[in-house]
Formats: sequence, structure tokens, C-alpha cells
Amino acid sequence: MLLVAEITAGWVVGFTIGVVVVLVVAVLVITIAVLAARIGDRARVAIKVLERVREDTSSLHAVDTVNSSAVRVLEGARAARTTLTGG
Repeated sequence: MLLVAEITAGWVVGFTIGVVVVLVVAVLVITIAVLAARIGDRARVAIKVLERVREDTSSLHAVDTVNSSAVRVLEGARAARTTLTGG
């Protein structure tokens, strides 16, 4: 009889350990899935924000053109002043 009790006790311990391992893995998988969903949501928001930033800053490439034009206007004004004032 003692042999059956030892086998049964070992089986119960093994089953209990198996259940605990499965529960821990399930908790970890659920946690990872929830965190992945949150990351996905935040990534979608970040993409929308970055698209808005790109739209808002798309005209910045024209700054060089505006600067060049302003420099030419300034040089023209200086030349006109020099011509008009004689010096």
C-alpha cells in the first residue's frame, strides 16, 4: 500500500507543478499580448503625429530659397543706397 501512496503523491506533486507552470506561462503570454496591444496603439498615435509634423514642416525646405532671395534683396538695397547716396 505504501508504494501506491508514494506513486499517487508523486503524481499529485507533478500534476500540481505542471498546473503552476501552465498558469505562469499563461499569465506571461497574456501580459505580453496586452503590452503588445498597448505598444501597437501608441505606435498608431505616433504615426499620426509624425505625419502631422511632416505636413507642418514640409515648407521648411523652402527656407534656403527665401534666404537667398532675402540676401539678393538686401544686396540690391545696399547697391541702390550706395548709388543714390553716392558712396
